[in-house]
Amino acid sequence: MEIHTVISERWTATAGTLLNSYQLMAYPDAMTGAGIHAEQQYLVRRYQTVLPPQPTGIMVAQFMAREEMESTLIRWMHRIISAQQSFRVSMSGFGALSSGQIYLRVQEQEPFQELATALQVVDQYVRSYDCPPVKRYTHPYLPLTGKVSDHLFGALEAEYASRKTDLSFEVKELLLVRRNHEQETGRQINVFRLQPA
Repeated sequence: MEIHTVISERWTATAGTLLNSYQLMAYPDAMTGAGIHAEQQYLVRRYQTVLPPQPTGIMVAQFMAREEMESTLIRWMHRIISAQQSFRVSMSGFGALSSGQIYLRVQEQEPFQELATALQVVDQYVRSYDCPPVKRYTHPYLPLTGKVSDHLFGALEAEYASRKTDLSFEVKELLLVRRNHEQETGRQINVFRLQPA
């Protein structure tokens, strides 16, 4: 599965070693994904706006690491994530980021906060190898657009301030996506399944 990702992070550790970029993602099921896609197509038709990378998902964590660390990271993440229960994500409103994006608000913050706490050991591990700290998303969101111009952002923000939606899906697994310094596309390298609720 090829996944396009855009990350603007440093690509080398302090020792000058090249790093890979990793994203831990929660992707919606097909039905919810179709609803998100329909909303994005509306944005394209009405505003000719820039869409985010596909498929669109919720970022759980993002980090940089050396390739030789990968197998240990996957083992630790498997232990951490397989101990967590699956959970439902509901999205009923829209928000705007100062970076110039419109997003779907995720109502359930607690499961992501629990994951962020559990991933502390991963953060300690990557830091011990002089890699940047893990960015853990305790207030997750699902992007509808990529970065847009200030003029367009104002129009989008005004329209979406009062709009509502009703989308939800069950998070049963998290995907780990890797991108190296030479790639523009990410590659799924692991699937971590959560315990049934």
